[in-house]
Amino acid sequence: MDTTASVVAELNVALGTDYRLVRQLTGGFQSGAYELTGGVVLKWTDDAGWAPRVRRAAELVRRARAAGYPTPEWLTVGTTAAGSPYQMQAFVPGTPVRDYSVVDESLARELIAICDLQRDLLPEDGVSWSGWARGVVLDGWDGVWERVRPYGGELLRRYGELCAPYRNAVLPENDFVHGDLNLGNLIVDNRQVTGIVDIEAAGCGSRAYDLISLATSAARDGARPGVDELFVEAALRAGGRATVAFCAAAAYVSIAEFVHDRGLDVELIEYGARRVLELLEG
Repeated sequence: MDTTASVVAELNVALGTDYRLVRQLTGGFQSGAYELTGGVVLKWTDDAGWAPRVRRAAELVRRARAAGYPTPEWLTVGTTAAGSPYQMQAFVPGTPVRDYSVVDESLARELIAICDLQRDLLPEDGVSWSGWARGVVLDGWDGVWERVRPYGGELLRRYGELCAPYRNAVLPENDFVHGDLNLGNLIVDNRQVTGIVDIEAAGCGSRAYDLISLATSAARDGARPGVDELFVEAALRAGGRATVAFCAAAAYVSIAEFVHDRGLDVELIEYGARRVLELLEG
């Protein structure tokens, strides 16, 4: 089984380098990123099933960066002899957002403009966040809706009612979608976004998914008042009410299960999801 030390050692042999581990980086709900000497960041997982997603994400990162999207450059992608997928990316200046009250209207509008860069970036078929969101709500994909029901019943009912009128709606597929865009995945320097990280789950769909995820994060994580409303309004402009309904519902059950299974604060997740519901129902 791989360890971070063994992955670094294997990379040094394969690349003819002398990288050394500096520290583990923090970010989001999971911390699988490591700063190495030479101004690079290593991310790896022992889940071999992620290898195809990581390889595909490398092309999406290249395309997004070409459009001006501020995610770090990926330097190399591969799989260890033991089957662990990895990628190395350039280290970007700035610090992860930890005090979410710094996310004010100005920073929110910058993020909305960044999300606008995702428009029509993926015209070909691929991993579809729109298809996944619709499938989770209407067709029980992954079984996550039923697994969340015991502790999310009231919210599930309301999200189900929100989506019900749009059963036959066709959701947009052509945007680039980060898939896990929350305030914890931002790198900021001098009150400007210098990096958006944790992009391995990227695919196609509607950028409304990322915008409504930012709205939920802003509400639950303590961004400045009104920021969540700005993100909801931007999501509705980007994808329309049907798309936003499905994306918000699927995003809620996904993060609720993730947090519940790790014994973290489900109430905080429910607060953010309830606030978004109020804004959409109002």
